[in-house]
Amino acid sequence: MDTLITILPPTALVAGVALLISVLLARSQRRERRYERAHALLSTLSTKTAVDDRHLLGTYHWRNKPITKGEVRDAVMRAYFSMLWLFSDIQNGRASLLATNKNKRDEAIEYLDKGLITVVLEYVCTFYTIKAKMIEADPNEEVFEGSYGDHFSELCAGLAEGVSDDTTRRMLLRVHVNNTEQCLCGCHTVRPQRTVRRAAAA
Repeated sequence: MDTLITILPPTALVAGVALLISVLLARSQRRERRYERAHALLSTLSTKTAVDDRHLLGTYHWRNKPITKGEVRDAVMRAYFSMLWLFSDIQNGRASLLATNKNKRDEAIEYLDKGLITVVLEYVCTFYTIKAKMIEADPNEEVFEGSYGDHFSELCAGLAEGVSDDTTRRMLLRVHVNNTEQCLCGCHTVRPQRTVRRAAAA
């Protein structure tokens, strides 16, 4: 190697070092851009709109409150699909990050998945429970998720690929799919609340 360096002209050495620096800089910038993209996807879960939607759905999910037909159901329906569309966008962004990295997990994907896993696990049950409550409130109005529901399932499957814990994998892949697995969500320990009707004053 020393002999090779000795016989190379100075201009070639300078060019070689410059090329190496350029390659390392390009890799660093690419890594930074991928982290920024992953962070931007996670940030969509903490916008005011998302926080409001999550609060509304969480109220009916975690408190096990019934949904009444009319304005309440309409508001819950809007929040339900707003969150479904948000997860669809996140899945599309995650798929793009994978596609631009030869479908291999890297630090950016690991960072994204770590930030997503808790929320997605919660919504495996939230979507199922809220949908059931909306149908109960008005059986005549169908809740059709279309491809957005498929995108959420794809996101669950993608996250499951990076999970080693078998219980978490089952929650992501099988719970509320065919109901052959017991859901471990804490909402199932909450006693259902009933709508109280006040008697008219005599």
